[in-house]
Amino acid sequence: MKPGGPLRLGEAAVVGIGIQGLGLEGADAFMDLLFRNRDDLPEPVQERDPILLAQAAAAEAMAGAGAWDPARSAVFLSLDRPGGDLDLLPRMLQREFGFLGLGGACLGDELGGNRAMQAAVRRIQAGVLDGALVGAVQTWPESALDGACPGAFAVFLALRRRDAAEKAGDRIWAVVGPGPERERKSIRFDPGNLLSGQGRTVSGLLQVAAGCVMAGHHAWYCQEESRWEPFLDRTDGAGFLLEVETPGGERTRTDLWRPFLPGPPPLALLAAPGIFPYAGATEEELLQRVLRDEPGGQGPVRLALVAHSERERRELLERVPRLVQCGREGWLEGGVCFSSAPVQGKIACLFTTGGTSYLGMGRDLLLGLPILPSLIRPLQDLAPADWVYGTHPGSCGDPLHECAGSMFLSQVRAGFTRDLLGLRPDLALGLSLGELNALIAYGAWGAPEGEPELLKRGGIYAKLFSGAAETARRQWGLPEGAQVQWRTWSVFGPVSKVLERSAQERRAHVSIVFSPVHCLLAGDSDVCRRILAGCPGLTAFPAVGLAEHTPVMAGIRAAWYRLHRRPTHPVPGVAFYSNHFGGAYEPTEERVAEALTGQAMAPLDFPAAAWRAWDSGVRVFIEHGPRNLLTSALMRILPRQEGVFLSLDLQGENSFNRAVKVAAELWCRGVPVDLARLQAALGQAQDQPGPVDPMLDVAASLFAASLERTGTLDEACQACLRQTRGRFLELLGQPPEQD
Repeated sequence: MKPGGPLRLGEAAVVGIGIQGLGLEGADAFMDLLFRNRDDLPEPVQERDPILLAQAAAAEAMAGAGAWDPARSAVFLSLDRPGGDLDLLPRMLQREFGFLGLGGACLGDELGGNRAMQAAVRRIQAGVLDGALVGAVQTWPESALDGACPGAFAVFLALRRRDAAEKAGDRIWAVVGPGPERERKSIRFDPGNLLSGQGRTVSGLLQVAAGCVMAGHHAWYCQEESRWEPFLDRTDGAGFLLEVETPGGERTRTDLWRPFLPGPPPLALLAAPGIFPYAGATEEELLQRVLRDEPGGQGPVRLALVAHSERERRELLERVPRLVQCGREGWLEGGVCFSSAPVQGKIACLFTTGGTSYLGMGRDLLLGLPILPSLIRPLQDLAPADWVYGTHPGSCGDPLHECAGSMFLSQVRAGFTRDLLGLRPDLALGLSLGELNALIAYGAWGAPEGEPELLKRGGIYAKLFSGAAETARRQWGLPEGAQVQWRTWSVFGPVSKVLERSAQERRAHVSIVFSPVHCLLAGDSDVCRRILAGCPGLTAFPAVGLAEHTPVMAGIRAAWYRLHRRPTHPVPGVAFYSNHFGGAYEPTEERVAEALTGQAMAPLDFPAAAWRAWDSGVRVFIEHGPRNLLTSALMRILPRQEGVFLSLDLQGENSFNRAVKVAAELWCRGVPVDLARLQAALGQAQDQPGPVDPMLDVAASLFAASLERTGTLDEACQACLRQTRGRFLELLGQPPEQD
């Protein structure tokens, strides 16, 4: 029998939890309240847009889950009221995660979220769905309750068929439904001090989330004695009946249990993917090397295998002759990449805009290669790493923090290509915040601090990001005290329609054109809605609100120029692209300040920049920031068969494996990269000592919730590995071991 007990087909496992609102800024903060038995609810970080808050909670729930089958996944929501932007939320989440399955949304009472979960569980148990995102969202105005602040609260659970979750290595918090036959504990969780009379719509599902946390930690709270007690079983798992009682007195019971299956260790402790290169003067010579299993060789015809084990490598080798004879190039199947000739052209490294961050981005890459943070060009601190590790998700939706997260990951990946692969681009091309990232990445700026900190210090944060920007009021000639309801929309559909309609309006602008079918529309909320309503066939989603690249920025031109005039150094061999100048330029202190100020004041046209790079001879484009926004745009703009378009990030794909595969494809395409140096770094990552007791995953999650950040990311990781064993023994009431 497997350690987790007999497998029950169709069981629904909770593989992710997301909580946002009222000071509970993320599931970690929620766990901190639970395990420390605190009564003091933290103050909310800021007033949050309900849709952005709900999207952040949903993204947090989905961050730890592996790739899902879109056709067999759906969203189930309980919303507290009809009308307004919140009605768009189900469709937004379906599109954001690519789900195509049939879900549902309903107006929720106190148990609305529980009924949404039950509907999802029934469909998973029946085999109709493999996965579901379940949530409950409540909003309230300022006058809803005495002393209550305006805002929202959102609880989301990611559910997946248990066998699929175990196969993918997902962390299973709990399994919903009857577990192994055994006596069940019956427990309750009172969310009283957490919600303080608010959040009735989310109360029931929040209690289920608490039960999942308890099950996930093999611990339960004894209310009579006001303390936590462990329950552990190495064979059949452990479970309890969670008795939910809402503030209005409605009751239900949820059967939760958690099989004891140790969670996956950090990726750095697993087998790192290896790259096995083969080259020959002709295709026949290459295949002969493959048949003899002789990696190496010289020549323009190249093939690379990416495998995690010797067995996987041999299985790939056996398929190579059949795959190569198909006549295709690129990734033929799984871990086999092939190219019959090198790409002739220059290399461009791309850096994306600031509003693309998401929780967990790049986490596997940094766990697999913990050396990467030390390669970052100097920044003020590593606080933006919260976005990577998902430790403080409360800042989701904060534009300044999202920009910081985008900068952090962009610089991490620049260190990967620059220092581990030895890649030297011919052109550094950035869009918006990406222009600044490019300057830092290749040494034109030895900046001691990041752009977000400069914005705070410059006092223009509110002017740039506020929903009531004074500069917009003045620009539009509105009376003193008039409020500006600023909104930004990410719009998919024919951009020409949006440009035509927005040209007739004074208070809304297309700030960035990414491709012929994707742009950002920013400005007065009502005017943006009017434009979108007048363009049938469009799909639009709220985005992080920015005033950049609109005429509103004119009021802070001088301040922007002063902030971006810094010591600048020449970088021989690397050309820096300026959207303001419309091409490459020689960076000097004055020219950089002028370039960054000019591009911030005017709309950006990425297709025009892409074609200028292409016309200058660039044929290899490598995107470094979160997601693959620019790469997907390039493939709609430029001739796809004549260039190479690679992104180091794709939400939902293991970022460590993706980085290694990008390195392998660059080598196959004839791009000069140092695979030996990368292989050495991968080997060093394998030398890290791993845990000796599989029970440590129980303690690790408890400890991580309260771990204080140390001096560096590496120190924090090592501290966690050193201290979790003592924390686990403490949980079991045993004396700590002596060194």
